[in-house]
Amino acid sequence: MSQRIVLIHATPLAVAPVNDTFARQWPEAEIANLLDDALSGDRGKVAALTPEFYRRIDALVEYALSMRAAAILFTCSALGEAIDASAQRHALPVLKPNEAMFEAALAQGNDILMLATFAPAVPSMEAEFHQLAAAQGSTATLRTQVVAGARDALSAGNVELHNRLVVEAARQNPHVDAIVLAHFSMEVAFEEIKAAAACPVLSSAQSAVAKLKRLMA
Repeated sequence: MSQRIVLIHATPLAVAPVNDTFARQWPEAEIANLLDDALSGDRGKVAALTPEFYRRIDALVEYALSMRAAAILFTCSALGEAIDASAQRHALPVLKPNEAMFEAALAQGNDILMLATFAPAVPSMEAEFHQLAAAQGSTATLRTQVVAGARDALSAGNVELHNRLVVEAARQNPHVDAIVLAHFSMEVAFEEIKAAAACPVLSSAQSAVAKLKRLMA
């Protein structure tokens, strides 16, 4: 039986970080990548997901199934509702990028800070966090800081500036129970943020890989 994990990306910025995370945490995993590099840009042009996005997510899932996927991991954090809708129609694991990280964050305390660089993803992610907290009976709160300029810097290839901006945002918030990094693309700054922060730092990529490894053991 296939144990192939298909990673579905909406931006090239997520491809290397999550593949590198698999290589570190689970090198035996069989990975395949699908990229619709128009998805992220198109999502940034609308206030909410339209039926078109639901159709595109379904099409990507169906293509992954044609590749004999045993599990699917989406790496774009701005498509949560469409991913949920597609996942409900399939028996195999279809993971949103942040669900594992949010589960881990709730175990860290009540005051959670989310650092984000792509503002259109924030409303659905905040809703996802609060739904999960309510389901677990948690009183945890989530505060989001969108780090201006960081994503543009990363898109332009300026990793140093991206990391510096995100690290500075982490330093500005010393009194929280945990910091969560909203996007897989932020994995490039993880070690610097971890060194600068005064609390645990959780990575969406690392948390997702760890959860998939448990699910497929």
